[in-house]
Amino acid sequence: MNPPLKPTVACLAVLVVGVFGMQGLYAQDGPDSAAPQFAADRGARSLRIEGDATAFHVVVQQTTLADVLSALESFDVRYRSSIRLEEVLNGTYAGSIDHVVARLLNGYNFATKQDGSRLEVTIFGKGGEFEVPAPIIASVRRRPSD
Repeated sequence: MNPPLKPTVACLAVLVVGVFGMQGLYAQDGPDSAAPQFAADRGARSLRIEGDATAFHVVVQQTTLADVLSALESFDVRYRSSIRLEEVLNGTYAGSIDHVVARLLNGYNFATKQDGSRLEVTIFGKGGEFEVPAPIIASVRRRPSD
């Protein structure tokens, strides 16, 4: 990870837990156990996550992408990014955890890796941020054959 990003990611994780506060996170031990949950409300900003890896439901309002991804760490999602993730999200995302993450990262260049129950996400940049080099044009001169 890029060294300047480590403190940023750590601060964002503290921000999500400290500013929003975790209100409901449950382990799934048996058939009667409640599904894991994460809920945070702070003024106009809110974030609610419910479900498990196969049936996930995320509702965000005026919350940054970094805050949402940090909150997903409670659900065994780890992410690394080479850019700041300050885009503010509004909306509802539902489906499997990898489908929800893909929708959250729509417009970004990223890769995912499933390692057991953990989903590892690497974000490289926004789509279209990288310039495609122009083709190299070289003239070829043919020698007359003898």
